[in-house]
Amino acid sequence: MITVITRLYRDEASARGVVGRLYRAGFPRHAISLICGGDGEATRKVTQALIPEDATVALAERIGDGNSAVIVRATYKPLNAVRIATEIFETSGAIPSGLETERFRVKAPRDHAPSILKDHPRFLTMEGSVRGDRTISEQLGVRLLSPQRRRHSVINGGRLFFGDGVLRGREAKASLKTGTFMSKAFWPMPLLSKRKEGLSVLPGGGHPFSRLMGWPTIREDT
Repeated sequence: MITVITRLYRDEASARGVVGRLYRAGFPRHAISLICGGDGEATRKVTQALIPEDATVALAERIGDGNSAVIVRATYKPLNAVRIATEIFETSGAIPSGLETERFRVKAPRDHAPSILKDHPRFLTMEGSVRGDRTISEQLGVRLLSPQRRRHSVINGGRLFFGDGVLRGREAKASLKTGTFMSKAFWPMPLLSKRKEGLSVLPGGGHPFSRLMGWPTIREDT
């Protein structure tokens, strides 16, 4: 449930001044309705503002006489919204509306907001800075898509670290058969050693301390 509060004013300027005070007090714009005097669609707008049906006709008639109405739908924003709205209305110079009551408790309608930021400040967007149907990127001259060509390599220029042309429309080479090894490209370094397998993990075989002291590493006991 929400509380709907309305007041009537003799002219549009007075009503707009009250709307400004409500907005500065923290009421979101979508919770405030201003219906100016002489509006031919006053009945429809009063109904959309959630005024109950039995009070809609009477309020629309007063608006048709040239008066302007301000209607607030007080919810949880700001905190103590009903009290704040009532205090603003009491010092706003409102005129009698002819209604039995100017405060109504109604069922809150479902909110089908087009955006989760309906009344929240936009990120990097000031109030009123985006106008019309132009997007922010159009106004700032920022391109959303880059026209650069599709790359075939994660490395700039499409080159590989130790080769060229492998992913540039050529057939892949079987490097183990016809390609060039890194060892042959930079210095004559064989990939496989032709030395006989050593019997020790130490260079030169044997143990340096035992050789220095003349001790055998393996002794045959008889």
